[in-house]
Amino acid sequence: MDHAIDNLRIYFDLSYEELVKEWKSGEYKKLSDCPSYKEANAYREAINVLVKACYLPEYVQSHKFASLSQQIREQVEIEEYWAKQSIHKN
Repeated sequence: MDHAIDNLRIYFDLSYEELVKEWKSGEYKKLSDCPSYKEANAYREAINVLVKACYLPEYVQSHKFASLSQQIREQVEIEEYWAKQSIHKN
């Protein structure tokens, strides 16, 4: 089933990137208001179902996808960190 997860991951990545753009635009009050939210979340949930079905219990947690809000929050924190690092170098 890894091939199914890998293929879904491609589509998830595309919809997730669109979601991130929409969220960063500042047009939406809630993440779930973004047009790409439902699609990205559906891929995330589908991947998690396959992970639970295909992986041994001790590996499930490390392979499950976190919530979209957590993923975006972590991505923004990393981007802000690196932006600050590049400012300090100049």
